[in-house]
Amino acid sequence: MRAYDFWDETGTVESGPYPIASLSLRPNSSATANDLQMLFKREMPIEKQLAVADRVLAGVQRWRDGIAEAAERRRTTEDELAAAREEIARLKAEAEGA
Repeated sequence: MRAYDFWDETGTVESGPYPIASLSLRPNSSATANDLQMLFKREMPIEKQLAVADRVLAGVQRWRDGIAEAAERRRTTEDELAAAREEIARLKAEAEGA
């Protein structure tokens, strides 16, 4: 099954403690939002549960890091553009004053 939904500021992530060790993702507060519930089968050993949780954590960390890198590039570009505009304004003012 595939379900698509869009995250917004009202999205939630909830988790339950072992032995249930559930993970719930809800991308927004809309009543029609998809809700993903992840659970382990009762017979899955805790070591295997931990291995799965580590893979999920690594995937989410890569996702987050990619977003953080894009945000940093955007901030850097915006800062460089603002600095260039300031320099242009300074040079124009200098040229007009000369």
